[in-house]
Amino acid sequence: MLNSGLSQVDITPPVGCSLAGYFEDRISEGVHDPLLCQTLVLELDETRVALVTCDIIAMLPNTVKAAQSLIAHSLPFPAENVFIHSTHTHTGPASIKAFGVDTTEAYLELLPHLMAGGVRAAYLSRKPARIGFGVGREEGVSFCRRYLMKDGTVRTNPGAGDKWEEGLGRGNPNIVRPTGPIDPGVGVMRVDDGQGQIRGMLVNFANHCDTVGGNFISADYPGVVRKVLRNVLGDATLPAFFNGTCGNLNHVNFQSPNVKPGYFAHTEWIGTVLGAEALRTTAKIHCGEIDTLRAASKTLEIALRKPTEGDLRFARNLVELGPNGLSEEDAKELGRRTNLFGNEMAWAKELLYVAEINANTETVSVGAVRIGDGAIVFLPGEIFVEYGLRIKENSPLQPTFVVELTNSGLGYIPTREAFEQGTGYEERLARSSKLVPEAGDRMVDAALELLEQMKG
Repeated sequence: MLNSGLSQVDITPPVGCSLAGYFEDRISEGVHDPLLCQTLVLELDETRVALVTCDIIAMLPNTVKAAQSLIAHSLPFPAENVFIHSTHTHTGPASIKAFGVDTTEAYLELLPHLMAGGVRAAYLSRKPARIGFGVGREEGVSFCRRYLMKDGTVRTNPGAGDKWEEGLGRGNPNIVRPTGPIDPGVGVMRVDDGQGQIRGMLVNFANHCDTVGGNFISADYPGVVRKVLRNVLGDATLPAFFNGTCGNLNHVNFQSPNVKPGYFAHTEWIGTVLGAEALRTTAKIHCGEIDTLRAASKTLEIALRKPTEGDLRFARNLVELGPNGLSEEDAKELGRRTNLFGNEMAWAKELLYVAEINANTETVSVGAVRIGDGAIVFLPGEIFVEYGLRIKENSPLQPTFVVELTNSGLGYIPTREAFEQGTGYEERLARSSKLVPEAGDRMVDAALELLEQMKG
């Protein structure tokens, strides 16, 4: 019979740490709600899998590998069967270097030990378990954040006017339509004990964890989802949140003139709506004995994009001379880029960092776990929703959940179409987006290949 174990560890950083996710260094001023590392361990015969989710924006591969190594050396888990996910909260510690925000090294040295401790606690708590899957639906809290404009360009998060800084969610009259879909699926994997009492659940939904803003540490809406579920099911239940493919999704409907991000009030609303749908879905799930548990990964080498000489020249001039020292032609180009992307100085510095990368490829790991007739796919990076939907629709195992930002931050993985559009935030070359346009297709192919292998 399948055994499962669950654990929860507080990974809240100290107040005063830098917060991740924006173009400026935000210094945390307090803790609104704690950041958690939650672990679900599954064991069937000699197969053991650890599913770990952390309230953090993303993790560098060396942080993940350090945790996997600690776990593999102290517990009977192969490192490749430890899947470590980042929920992508933008009000957590700076765990990656990007856009002028540096990491807190002391925290990152501790984090692998906290994750390893969480896996140990989950492993030691394992008991006979029954598992079931369900998929709910919620269409009102996530939106495609890329829009086709009347001038033919595609803009990410278009404000009320034609400039990046002119506000969010106030109904830009130049919007034609969103460029893509959302994923409304609220996936739930329910874990019961041998007597049919619920012990925990895995909740999977695709939406950017950037609903809060400000300078207070917060898990964002996943923290509210957990709170809602525990308020109903009891504190003994461990609900763990794993984010779906939301690289081009967020919580703002830019076509509405009345919707404006509402700080924690909006976060509470989103989390409550999703928590209620997860609860409704959970109540309908029938858990049964699991006789199949398989895990596999596939390693890919994916080429890195390189900056053009023209872009490098412009970036060097801007950084070295400043905006007031540019030629008339470069000053005009600065205005165009600033209107599209915001803080061009930050983008220029990012490009110079990318130019210093000596490697030509990035090693990428795609993973999958089969649990009974269901499956979970684990992808690195911030994956565009179209890729997640394609995996779900073509998977031979149903349901299949897709989780992004697993085992590596990696940056955005836009669609080929997004690269052809070329004026959005996500495809612009930076440390946060550096793989070639075919990266997403290769990851999807690898995931479907793993699922086919597991089907037999």
